[in-house]
Amino acid sequence: MAALKSALAALLLLLLATPAMSQSTNATISGTIQDTTGALVPGVMLTATNTGTGVKTTALTNDSGTYSFPSLLPGSYKLSAELSGFQPQSYTDVRLGNGDQIRLNFTLKVGGANTAVDVSIQVDTQLAVSSSSIGEVISQQRVVDLPTVTNNVLDLYRLVPGVRLTDEGGNNGVVSGLGGLGTVNITRDGVDNVGAARFGVSLGGATYMSPDLIGEVRIIVAPVDAELGRGNGQFQFMTRSGGNQYHGAGVWTVRNSAFDANTWNNNRQVDPKTGAWKPAKPDWINNHQLTGSIGGPIIKNKTFFFALWDSALMNSRTNQNPIVLTPCARRGIFRYFDNWNNGNNTQIVAASGATPTIAVVDAIGNPVPPAANPNGTPFTGSLRYSSVFGTVLNPTTVNADCSNVQVGPASTANGTWDVNRTAIDSTGFVNKLMGSMPLPNNYEIGDGLNTAGFRWVRRENSGSEGIFAAGPGVTALTGTGRKQINFKVDHNFNSRNKAAVSYTYESSAGNANFEPWPDGFRGTSFKHPQTLAVNVTSTISPTLLNEGRFGMRRIGGNTLNAFNNAESGNAALAYFPNYGGYPVISGWEQAG
Repeated sequence: MAALKSALAALLLLLLATPAMSQSTNATISGTIQDTTGALVPGVMLTATNTGTGVKTTALTNDSGTYSFPSLLPGSYKLSAELSGFQPQSYTDVRLGNGDQIRLNFTLKVGGANTAVDVSIQVDTQLAVSSSSIGEVISQQRVVDLPTVTNNVLDLYRLVPGVRLTDEGGNNGVVSGLGGLGTVNITRDGVDNVGAARFGVSLGGATYMSPDLIGEVRIIVAPVDAELGRGNGQFQFMTRSGGNQYHGAGVWTVRNSAFDANTWNNNRQVDPKTGAWKPAKPDWINNHQLTGSIGGPIIKNKTFFFALWDSALMNSRTNQNPIVLTPCARRGIFRYFDNWNNGNNTQIVAASGATPTIAVVDAIGNPVPPAANPNGTPFTGSLRYSSVFGTVLNPTTVNADCSNVQVGPASTANGTWDVNRTAIDSTGFVNKLMGSMPLPNNYEIGDGLNTAGFRWVRRENSGSEGIFAAGPGVTALTGTGRKQINFKVDHNFNSRNKAAVSYTYESSAGNANFEPWPDGFRGTSFKHPQTLAVNVTSTISPTLLNEGRFGMRRIGGNTLNAFNNAESGNAALAYFPNYGGYPVISGWEQAG
C-alpha cells in the first residue's frame, strides 16, 4: 500500500509539472558559462542569494555549460558562479519581478579563489527577454514613489502606453485599441482579482490596493501569456513580502476641503427673503486614511511575513437643491401668464419656437409679468390661476401663498375637471407629505411660479474610493468607509520547495440612495470582499517545475434602499399609509 501511495504521488507530480520556461508567477534565471577561450564549462556551482531574505538556491551547469534557476521568488538577488581553478564571478543587485525570465551569461577567468569579479546590473536593464508580452514593469520602489490621485495602485495604468481612458469615438476604456468587459484581466499573486468594472472595462480590483501593500506591478498590453489568459491586456500585482529585518510604516493622510476656495456659483447666491448677496457654503469633504504595515522574519532565512492594515473614514457635507412645490402649487393651484411658458429667475428669453419661455419670477419668487408677447406686441394680460379642484373664483384678490383662494364648481370655461378629485385626499397622507416638503428658498430651478429650489446642506458618510475626491470608478460601493486587513507569509522548506500564502479581508459600508429633503430616509451600501492566494512551487530538476496554485475571490456586496436597511426601514415604512399591514408607497416618495 505504501508503494502504491508513493507511485500515485509521483504520478500526480508529473501530471502537474510544467516545463521550466512556461509562464509562472515566480522568476527564472538561466544562461551559459564559458571560459576566456569560449569553451563551455560544465560543473560550475551557481548560487542565487535573495539579499532581502538570505535564502540561497543552488544549481550546477550541465555538460553543455548551461544552468537554470526555474523558480525564484521575486526580489533582489546576488548570483555567483564558482569553480576550482577559476576566479569567482558574481552579478549583484539582480532585480527579479513577477514572472521575469532573465538570461545572464558568465565568462570565467583562470585564477585563484582569492580573486573575485562582481558585475553590477542596473534595474532597468532587467528585461523579460524570453517573453513575447509587451508592457511595463513597475517595481516596489516606483510603486511607493509614484503619486496616485486616488491613492490606489490601480491608477498606475495611466503610466503605460497603449492604455487610454477614452478612444476617438468617446468609448470608455481602451487597452491596445480594445475596450469592453472581458478584454482585460487583473491578477494578484497569480490569482484572478477582478472586481467591479472600471471606466467600462474590467479594471476594478476585488479589493482596494494600497501602494504600501504591492511589491510590484506588471501591466501587459499585448499579447497576454496563455497560462493566465483572458483578454488582450493584463494587470498583474504581487503582494509585498517580508525579509530578514523588521520593517514597518505608518501613514495618515487627511484631506479637508475647508481650505478650498468657494465656487463661482456659490458666490453668486442671494438671500431669498431680502434679495441681498449671500454666498452659499461649498461642499465639504473631510477624509482620513490610516495605513500601518510591518514585515519581517518568523524564522530567519526560512519563513517571513508581511501585514498591512488600512482604513478610510469618509465624511462630507454636500449642497443639495431639489425641486419643491411653491406654496400655491402645494394647495393644488398652479399659476401662469398667457402666451408664455413659465421660466425660473435664470431663464434666458426664448421667444421663438413652439414653447416660448421667459423668466416669470424675480430672485425671491415674486411674479414678474412679461413686458411683451412672444411676437413682440405689448403684454396686457395678468397672472392666471388654475386649481385642480375647480374654478378659482377670486383671481384678482389672491395673495402670495394662495391661502385665500376660493374654489367653486368646475365649469366648461375652465376645462373639464376630474369629478372624483374635488378635494385633497381624505387619508391625510398628502397633507403629511406637503408638511414634510420644505418651502422654496431659491428660484434658479423649476418653473419659478409652481416649482422652485430648496438649497440645503446634507451630511453624508461617503466619498470617493481614494482619499481624494477624484479618479475613475467612483460608485456607491467603492465610495464608502473602509477597514481592511492584509497579510502574506512566505515559507522556504528548502532550496527546491517554497510556499506563499496571501489573504485580504475588507469591510466597507456607507450611505446610498440619499434623501432629497431634510429629515428624510436614506439607504446603505456595504461589501465584504475577500481574496486568497496559495502558491506552492517545487523544482524537480533544472528543466522540470511543479507549481500548484489555489485561489479564492469573493466580491459580494449590496445596496439597500431606505425601506430595507436596519437603520431606517421601519420608520420609512411607517411614513406611508398602511392597509391591512401592507404599506402603500406613492409615486412621489420622500425616502431616498
